[in-house]
Amino acid sequence: MIYIFPTDTCYGIACAIDDKKSYEKIYKMKKRKFDKPLAIMVSGFDWLRKNTDLLPEQVDFLERYEKPFTILTNSDTVELFLQYADDNEEHFINKDVYTQVAFRVASNGIEEKLIKRVWPIWLTSANTSESWENYNIEEIEEDFAYYIEKGSIEILGGNTILDEDVPASDVFRFDWETLELEYVRKN
Repeated sequence: MIYIFPTDTCYGIACAIDDKKSYEKIYKMKKRKFDKPLAIMVSGFDWLRKNTDLLPEQVDFLERYEKPFTILTNSDTVELFLQYADDNEEHFINKDVYTQVAFRVASNGIEEKLIKRVWPIWLTSANTSESWENYNIEEIEEDFAYYIEKGSIEILGGNTILDEDVPASDVFRFDWETLELEYVRKN
């Protein structure tokens, strides 16, 4: 199943981390190239502490970061998962693009409930590639009408209208074992 819901920036589109069919369908729906990896949204900072290469003081820094962020780092947990083949010996079609993994931390109750229900989730913005982000449900229904009508998408969060002035998340990685940031995108 594919889920669309409000995030701390714009509407997001997601699926369970172990749902390969929905993962690939998200790329098809968005007309997204497979060389652009998706982020993974996790339940909280404790998950980052336990499952990534981030140092405790780096996770503490992220907890205090005042804007929406996406952190690039390594994760043996995700790496093992990406290399795992299903019963048909099929791997994620673009598993090799994940040299580092982009992580987002759940920031609202909708995200937290979904992650609790389906484990960490693959996440990207709910818009077609090369289009602006969506901030209200009417835009979502227009962009993804075919898939909504087919029942391929579950919309969570009703008619939440998001603030279009909230910028996209800052995307960065830490410079080795320091608290110095290397920005990929800064808003």
